[in-house]
Amino acid sequence: MSIPSSFIDQILDQADIVDIVGRRIQLNKKGQNFWCLCPFHDDKKPSMAVNQDKQFFYCFVCNASGNSIHFLRRYENLDFVDAIETLASSVGLEVPYTKQVVEETKAKEINEEANTIYKNSLKSSDGAEAVTYLKNRGISGETAAFFNLGFAKDGWTNLYDKLLPKYSKPDILESGLFSAKEEKVFDFFRARLMFPIRNIRGQCVAFGGRILGDGEPKYLNSPETKTYSKSNELFGLYEARELNKSLDSLIVVEGYMDVIALHQNGVKNAVASLGTAITAKHVSKLMRYAKNIYVAFDGDLAGRKAAWKAVENALPILREDVKIGFIFLEEGHDPDSYINEKGKDAFNKLLENNISFSKFFLSKIKKVDDLETIEGRSKAAKFAIPLINSINNETLKQAYIEEIASICRLDFASLISSNAQKPRNAPAPSEAAKPEENSGSLLARKAIVGIFTALIQYPNLAKDRAFESIHNNEKFLFLLEVQNKYVENSEINASIVFEQIRSDQIKRLFSEALMSEIELTEENALSMLKDCLHSFVKNQKDREEILKEKYNVDHISSAERRELQQFILKKAELSDEDRVLLTNLSSKRD
Repeated sequence: MSIPSSFIDQILDQADIVDIVGRRIQLNKKGQNFWCLCPFHDDKKPSMAVNQDKQFFYCFVCNASGNSIHFLRRYENLDFVDAIETLASSVGLEVPYTKQVVEETKAKEINEEANTIYKNSLKSSDGAEAVTYLKNRGISGETAAFFNLGFAKDGWTNLYDKLLPKYSKPDILESGLFSAKEEKVFDFFRARLMFPIRNIRGQCVAFGGRILGDGEPKYLNSPETKTYSKSNELFGLYEARELNKSLDSLIVVEGYMDVIALHQNGVKNAVASLGTAITAKHVSKLMRYAKNIYVAFDGDLAGRKAAWKAVENALPILREDVKIGFIFLEEGHDPDSYINEKGKDAFNKLLENNISFSKFFLSKIKKVDDLETIEGRSKAAKFAIPLINSINNETLKQAYIEEIASICRLDFASLISSNAQKPRNAPAPSEAAKPEENSGSLLARKAIVGIFTALIQYPNLAKDRAFESIHNNEKFLFLLEVQNKYVENSEINASIVFEQIRSDQIKRLFSEALMSEIELTEENALSMLKDCLHSFVKNQKDREEILKEKYNVDHISSAERRELQQFILKKAELSDEDRVLLTNLSSKRD
């Protein structure tokens, strides 16, 4: 499945980056930009600017930059598709997925085929025991069909034998439905009630299987594959959204049968994590589709540990507009048994009486040690420091600092300042600002930024004849690609142009131009464009001559030799001198 580029452009136009960033980080308006502490490096004073007109953010320290998509991917650690889903949800749109012409893997197709086989098995005499099991658990045929439940027959190669005529062995093994030993392939699921796991697009990407008789493990889950990551998917989310695209709330439970039992009893907005703790990606996905999130776990030690893990993973992406609450069921009950015994109204009462995120968090701090002693308060504060430091939302962070300062009777704000941690997704040193390797000089860099600045402020300048000086020269292809975007559409949003630039180095320069506060008249912009083009072309010629001179006196480094080779290779026509030099550069090594 793929997303049309026109839809990506549409949501970039409709989504407001100030709203997207502002929900997650405190913004303050100053001049043309909104400013905040950059979450991508250890920021002491606001260095990240968010520009509403240009729909762009840029950090003047670590050079993190981009549009709403880039911000979400980096801030919430999302893949591209999930970032698009998050943006689309924020503006009330559904992503119009289209079929890819070429699939990277047949894993999804094979899982879909397997789901059909499993469903047919459940309907046949082979699935009689599984049907009886579901009836005994109070699950109707209608509910079983809604969740596409199936049955994997007993036997080592039932599924394999049916799929082998249609798919290659490597594709089959890549699906996650089989195991191999000494060149022999075996079905991964045997004699189990099957729960298909669908991604948000409704594609079957994996399965959970429950054994019907005695045996271990009771539940078996598909291994991770190229198309399935348990830390990203939630069982039942696709089905919940099929019934209601505008969910007000979502309930997170631990098991497949919890989700199905709640649905059977009229609570049709439950999802389950897949044999793993609630991850940061799960929390981000839940926040995308609902403003009220309830975590309903068993009240035993294991349930509380799982809930606390959810707290730790939610802290970095906490927002004021999303409420998270916890429900701990009484001993001996899970959501399945509770709703079947006490009914929907009683379960909804539990939701109403949930423990808020902040209350659960602060109660954990209070239980770290005896707060009546100095040692106990110090230990509690020390426990809280890394947790509070992980909060990126500055307003919420300050609120928690004040609460913990009151609990521990300490100057907690000072402790936080002196123990600041490296932010999540902080750029590695190699990603930090660095000179353009092949720009030749700072002058060239400034010239490129000047050209971009003129085009961003006056897109019609892309049609000026000044650009003819760089036509038919591959060295300037990156400039011509940006120019052509504005020639094709002078109304194009600059953040969309940024999205389509392939080189990270050029993206950084385009970012600088986007966030420039220099205001030009059209006449001045044209003069700057011509001056910068002339300067850049001349600089490239000068740089080539400098490198040739270094080569002639045998004082050229390996990096400079490669740079000189690139200058020559990018020429439209080579002179005899260029050919000889190119041969010598290719054969000679330091």
